[in-house]
Amino acid sequence: MQHWFLSVTRLDRLPRAHVALWLIGMALAGNVVSQTSSLPSPSGASPAGSPFGSSAPRFLEVDEAFSFYTSLDARDQISVHWAIAPEYYLYQDKFSFQIIAPQNLASELTAAFPQGINHNDEFFGDVVVYYGEVRATIALASAIGQPFVLEIQYQGCADAGLCYPPQRRQVEIFP
Repeated sequence: MQHWFLSVTRLDRLPRAHVALWLIGMALAGNVVSQTSSLPSPSGASPAGSPFGSSAPRFLEVDEAFSFYTSLDARDQISVHWAIAPEYYLYQDKFSFQIIAPQNLASELTAAFPQGINHNDEFFGDVVVYYGEVRATIALASAIGQPFVLEIQYQGCADAGLCYPPQRRQVEIFP
């Protein structure tokens, strides 16, 4: 990569054509910096050294885009509540839930969801998605009287074109 330097102490003493060339050079240097960066950072920070920022979309970290909490609604029912950032969505068919510990309770769980929005996705075709918020209600086979670990899997995307890889989180539940 070539580096261009222009040593000028006072721009007002240069002919206007030279000042214009200097400004064009600075703009091109900023463009080169932004094009040589690998990918925009998920937090949306401008590429280092670019005086003009980046025109690439800014994406949230996955846990900012899709935050969730759990609630034990009854001894035999858990809910997982997601707050979905504006212009982001979660896929209904990418959710899964299972108890992974203790071993004697390990099992796959089935969740009930509210009606979602039909969406034609460029990667997955016709799917159901959720914007804003969603609550998954999970019925347990029986009342569980001891702490257990619930594994939650989900996947979502941003309207601007970024799809996050499938996410897996583990939450300890204390009945």
